[in-house]
Parts: sequence; C-alpha cells; structure tokens
Amino acid sequence: MKKAVCRERLIFVFRPRKRYKWDAKVLFVSFEYNITIKPIKTMEHIRETIKIQKAAWDLDDLEVIPTFEMKAISDVGIVLGAFFGEKIIGMIYGYHHFPDRHYSHMMAVLPEWQSKGIGYLLKRTHRELALNSPHNVNYIEWTVDPLLPNNAYLNFAKLGGICRKYYIDYYGDASSFGLYKGLPTDRFLVEWPIRAERVKRRIKHYKEDRVHVDKLLSKSPPINEIKNDKWKEIKKIGTSLERFTVQVPHDFHKLRVEQPQIALDWRLKFREVCLETLSNGWIVVDYHSFIKNHSRINFYEFAREEVLEQNEIFGIKK
Repeated sequence: MKKAVCRERLIFVFRPRKRYKWDAKVLFVSFEYNITIKPIKTMEHIRETIKIQKAAWDLDDLEVIPTFEMKAISDVGIVLGAFFGEKIIGMIYGYHHFPDRHYSHMMAVLPEWQSKGIGYLLKRTHRELALNSPHNVNYIEWTVDPLLPNNAYLNFAKLGGICRKYYIDYYGDASSFGLYKGLPTDRFLVEWPIRAERVKRRIKHYKEDRVHVDKLLSKSPPINEIKNDKWKEIKKIGTSLERFTVQVPHDFHKLRVEQPQIALDWRLKFREVCLETLSNGWIVVDYHSFIKNHSRINFYEFAREEVLEQNEIFGIKK
C-alpha cells in the first residue's frame, strides 16, 4: 500500500449551531486517498468506533467508551470519524470543559492507517470546530503517554502543544491495561492553545519551526543520553538552566516488549524529571526528532515559563 500524503487542501463546510450540531459533512481533505472527516451520529457508526478503539489501544470491553455515552455526547460534544469511502478508520471523542476548554478524551486510528496523518487531520478538525464554538474555547486538552514517540511528535512538534502537568499511573492497575501491560500508566496532560501564533504557524507548516540538532542542544543542553538503550545522566537540572532537553527512546513500545525492565526504568527516570520540574515553573514546550549518524534521536525540550513569549506560546495574555 502506498503511503498517504496530505495535500494540505482543506475545505471547511460546517455551520456550528447550538449544542454543537453541525452539517453532516464537516471537512474534506484531498489525500492520495479520499479521507472525509465528519461527525459520527448513528449507532451503527458508533459501534464501528468501538472496534477501532480495541484495535488501536488493545482495550477490552470494560475499557472502551460505552456506545450510549458516545451517542449522547454526539449531540453536545465532539464525536468525529475519519472515513475512507464508507469505512471508518479513525475517531476522536471529546466534550466541553468549562470555562474555555475542550477535553479530547479519546483518539484512535486503525493500526494499518497509523503514521499516515489521520490523527493530525482529526486534531485539526477538532480545532476548527472549537474555534467556531459559541463558547470562546482557547484550549483543547488531552492525556498522552509521553514516551510514545509518534504521539509526542504529533502533539508537540506538529500541533504546538505544551505540557505543565504530569500524572503518575493515571489509569492505575497497569497489569492488564492494553498496550501498557506491566508498566505504570503515567501521562502528560497536553494543553493545546488553539489561538496561539505558534499553533497557527505549526498548522500552516510545522517544519518551519524545526531546528538543527546542534542548535537545539546548544540552546537547550541535554541532561541525559542513551547508552545501550539505558538512561545515562549527563548533568543535574539545577537552578541556572533556563532550558534543557531530555533524550527519550525512539521506540518505547519495542523496548517495553523486548526489555521490560529497561522500559520501566525509563518510565521512572522520566517521571522523576517531570515531577521535579513541572511543579516548579517549567513547561514542556516541544519535541524534536532527528537522524544523526544513521540513527534516530528524540528529545523533549523544557523551558522556564518566565522566559517564554506568553502570547506566542499561549495565544492569550497570562
């Protein structure tokens, strides 16, 4: 199968009304494949999204979103599907979180359609709906495993999200939970300031904000490196740094399957850094991925909030 490539031609034809009732066709995207993003309303389509949740996240019946709940939220919140012809290949589910936020509880894409930009299109569509909401939405939030690289690149590099809150073992009882069997389900709370200038720029062409690896590490020095798949500390964070980077594994899922003890150590080491910094005025501001010496290397970038351009990052005055 040829890889889908987004042609970046978006035609929005929705007309927001009270209680978030939109016209049937929300967004058409010109792909090598024809992908339509539109609201999911019928129980038939809702049941299809259950299959997608199970396939994407390896969930059982107790862990998926109940169909009756999705039907109710479809009238007052966000339930969108990505359609390839008549087949639903991805979905996003969210609702209003007052006063000025949407909460995006679940996004899932069939495994064979992952890494083809479908999640990006679903997030962009959600943003357009939020911008046209009568409730003056400024942020969309969601939780995400910070060590999954594809998610990280989407949420921070492509969309321009930030993170100020870290949850320890968010879902609890990791022993039987989907993709995370045997690991604590730690999560970032991603904030997406949808009106920020940086977000507008990333949506238009996110690669314009990418920097060379040497420039990044000069501006934001690394506190660790990876040796034989393991975390190796380079320096303490201290109080003098305004910015720093944390190198993270390029394939955490593979590490979890093949070397679970090392994966657990990564979870705990990264948790320690986040708990130390995010509660003391630091923000995760970006995620960077490079090819260097024929190997992929990935970094989170942290910065103190006071050194950031508030309107640039947040979109509204703080």
